[in-house]
Amino acid sequence: MRVLLVAPPSDARLHSLVPLGWALRTGGHEVQIAGKAACTEAITMTGFVAVPVGVDGPPGPSSPADGGGPELSAPSDVESLVAYASAWRPELIVWDTMAPAGAEAARAVGAASVRLKGPHDRRTGPTGGSGAAAYCHATLDCLPPSLREPDGSDPLGVRYVPYGGSAVLPPWLRRKPRRRRVHLAAGVPDAALAGVLGAAGGVDVEMVCELEEGRIPAGTVLPAHARLFDSVPLHALLPSCTAVVHGGGTPDVMAALVDGLPQLAVGDTGGTGPAARLAERGAGLLVAPGEVTAAMLERLVGDPELATRATELREEITAMPSPREIVPELVTIAARR
Repeated sequence: MRVLLVAPPSDARLHSLVPLGWALRTGGHEVQIAGKAACTEAITMTGFVAVPVGVDGPPGPSSPADGGGPELSAPSDVESLVAYASAWRPELIVWDTMAPAGAEAARAVGAASVRLKGPHDRRTGPTGGSGAAAYCHATLDCLPPSLREPDGSDPLGVRYVPYGGSAVLPPWLRRKPRRRRVHLAAGVPDAALAGVLGAAGGVDVEMVCELEEGRIPAGTVLPAHARLFDSVPLHALLPSCTAVVHGGGTPDVMAALVDGLPQLAVGDTGGTGPAARLAERGAGLLVAPGEVTAAMLERLVGDPELATRATELREEITAMPSPREIVPELVTIAARR
C-alpha cells in the first residue's frame, strides 16, 4: 500500500507523524512525507522520502482553533499536493489537523483520508477546525482518553511515541544519577528562568537544563547540581528523571506522560491545553512565571499523590494501541475506498 503522510511546517507536528510512518514502513508499506519545500531537510532527517509542495514564501494561514501555528492549506499547497497524488496514486493519505491540504488531495484522487488529531490540537468541534476535515474516513487521537475534551467525534486511539529527531547520548547520561533528577525544558519562558533556577538551589535535586548559556539571566547563580546541555533525546533522558519542569509545550507534556513523571508547567494558568488538563487530573502543577518556589519544586519531586496520578496516566497511555497495532485498521480503511 502506498501511504502519503502530510505535515504542516512544524517540527513538533512532523515528529508526531513519524512513529506511525515507521510502523507503516516496517509493515511493508511504501511511505512518503509531503510538506513545505523549506521543511524537506527536517523530513529527510527522519529517514523518509520528502515530497516538497507549495511554493517558497510565507507559510499558510494560522488556525487558532487548532492551537495556532502555520497550516499547509494555501491554494499552491493544495494544487501541488493534488498534482503529486494524482501521479503517485497513494491509497491512504494521513494528514495532520494543520495540513488540511492532505484531505483535499485524498478527495481529488479517491484515497482514504485519515486525520491525525495530535496532542497539540484544541478540541473545538468534531471537524477539528478546517472545513476540509469533512472529507475524513477516520481520526486518530494520541491523547489518553481521560485528557480528551468531548467534541462529538469518535476517534481511534493510538499510543503517543516520543520522537525528537537525531541526537547523541552524552557521557553523563550513561551513568545513574546520584540524586533526584529534574529536567528543565527549553520551553520555560525566559521571564521565569531566574526564579526556577533560584528555587532549585534550595532543593536537593540535579537540575538538567536544556538551555544555552546565553539564556541564563544576568546575575543568576546556577544551582550547585545544575547541568546545561544543548540537545538530548527526551526518550533517553526522562527515564532517569523524577520530574519535569517545562513551559507547557505539548512535546514536553506528552514525553513526560509516557514516562509517568509529575510535571510543573510554567506559563498561562488560564490555558486549556494538555498542561491544564494534566493539572486538573492532579498529575502536575500549573503556575504563572515568577511563582515557582523551592517548596513547589520539593512537592513536585516528593508528593506521592502527584506521582500516583502521573503513573495512572502512563498506564492509560500504555494500554492504547501502538502505531504498529493500528496499521491493520488503516489497511482496512484504505481497502474500503
